[in-house]
Amino acid sequence: MKKALIFFTFAIGLSISSKAQSVAYYPFRSILSVSTNPDLRVWGDLRFQTNSFFSSLSTEIAPAININQNQKGRFYLGGGIRLNYLASFQDGDIFEGYFFNVGVRSAPFEKYPQVQVAFELSPYVASDFESGLFRTRLGVAYNFSRKSN
Repeated sequence: MKKALIFFTFAIGLSISSKAQSVAYYPFRSILSVSTNPDLRVWGDLRFQTNSFFSSLSTEIAPAININQNQKGRFYLGGGIRLNYLASFQDGDIFEGYFFNVGVRSAPFEKYPQVQVAFELSPYVASDFESGLFRTRLGVAYNFSRKSN
């Protein structure tokens, strides 16, 4: 319980201190993402599962590195860990697994460069290395740090 409270406080504090330079929503996976500035070379992402609060509140901490500087589409690589602080009520272990991300955030509308389409491939493995998934995500993002030309 104490670990869960510490983690939850850390996650909320991180999202507030980052000043939410970008938010994204992946509707098919019900994931809300709060990011530092994704226009920077290295940026961070905190993702919350939004569809099952009472059974699972999975949270992902996902740092990323941009591999190109194209304003129309930024490709990135990253990885991270998946945590579920509600699991501490059952067995005390909040750590769920590891993942690797390969993605792109594209700004298809010249008039509105803040609006982005986000696509990601994300292999995931459980913490015990007994199972895994090949996840794909498609969503929409709004980048507060981008300015119109």
